[in-house]
Amino acid sequence: MKKGGARRTWSLRARLLGGGALWLLAAVGTTHVLLGWAIDETLERTFQDRLVVDLESLIAATDTRDGHLVMTRDLSNPLFERPFSGWYWQVAHGETLLRSRSLWDETLNAQTPVPAGALHVHQENGPGGRLVQVVERDILLPDLAEPVHVMIAAERETVEQDSRHLRTLVALCLGGLALGLLGAVTLQVAFGLRPVRRLGADLDALRARPEARLSPDQPGELAPLARALNAVLDHDADLIARARAHVGALAHGLKTPLAILTAAAGEGPTVPAATVQAETRTMTRLVERYLARARAETGSGSARGVRVAVLDAARRLQAPLAALHRRDLDVTVEGDESAFFAGDPDDLMEILGNLMDNACKWANTRVRVRAAWAGEAGDLVLVVEDDGPGLADHDHARALTRGARLDDTVPGHGLGLAIVHDLVALHAGTLDLGRSPLGGLAVTLRFPPPGVSRARGTA
Repeated sequence: MKKGGARRTWSLRARLLGGGALWLLAAVGTTHVLLGWAIDETLERTFQDRLVVDLESLIAATDTRDGHLVMTRDLSNPLFERPFSGWYWQVAHGETLLRSRSLWDETLNAQTPVPAGALHVHQENGPGGRLVQVVERDILLPDLAEPVHVMIAAERETVEQDSRHLRTLVALCLGGLALGLLGAVTLQVAFGLRPVRRLGADLDALRARPEARLSPDQPGELAPLARALNAVLDHDADLIARARAHVGALAHGLKTPLAILTAAAGEGPTVPAATVQAETRTMTRLVERYLARARAETGSGSARGVRVAVLDAARRLQAPLAALHRRDLDVTVEGDESAFFAGDPDDLMEILGNLMDNACKWANTRVRVRAAWAGEAGDLVLVVEDDGPGLADHDHARALTRGARLDDTVPGHGLGLAIVHDLVALHAGTLDLGRSPLGGLAVTLRFPPPGVSRARGTA
């Protein structure tokens, strides 16, 4: 671990190579163990079979003549003729003892087979104290009343040497194979991670060319990442472009009231209060308008996936709005309790606050907020209506224009519906202005289900 308790993060290359090396080591180790076992088993079986064949040859060459044991022929293995060669035979009957030249003046220790006549295998110290493996049995020959004990022995050192030699050879071969496979894995990892390195290089290149985008020609595993990064880059570029446009528009909008104030100041030592108030009110509307739009456009996507209960949010505004307008208003909140807004809670409160505040300004006695699910897709429909004078059809478009005020006797900056329109559009929703059954204006908002997008605008 690094200082401060931070966990070390391994690179993809290190993880892949480390994992491949571990699996390769386990596979090679297991193979070496299994092959070693197979080698030992094969050598032991071959060694034992050879001893049994020599024993049968010895039995075939043993006979009697005039009641005495004799060897009718020599065994084919020349090692039986070389003293202390490691291969020995012995035939015993009572006091009579026949043995191979290789035994010289040594003898083998006979053990009575159990059961009698069966093949018996054991190990003992032979000539020179070397360990030998013995196969022996009793046989019956004509003219002899007692059985004849026949033995073949061979030193185990030969088998053990062969085993060590083959195990060493297998280890070298497996080691070479492991190194070759590790090299192949290294090349494969390098080839497989090449698109990742290329993607990293493309990301670094974006610093020099912010307008560039990642190539869509990516492997299937990286294509979603490239698309997501391009979407983020497009979103950021759009935000920057909008911010520049807002700054430019705000600067352009402030030029006129500033020019009026400058001209008025040049006409005399004092500027009429009405002129100052009118122009500062205009500048205030412009500043609030663009601040609201900037907050809406940069903050609407920050809480995607959050579900806000619409009716609960509306109920939180009932008492404050009634106290604000100081009138005996009947503010009703009704609808489907399961209705929720998928987005930033502040955006929903901004929408409801502006619409309910606007309705309370114009209502005579009643304001109603309704929320429900509608349509096959399950759109959220939110309606805020009042029993006020309403709005003529030809004033609908003007009501959504920034800074527009249809009645100067009612306080405000003419920004409420315009701000709501911007927020609704940012959430891919639609806004309708119409006549309420209560007699006044009905503002109907419609939002698509989470994860569904459509063209922004006003229905």
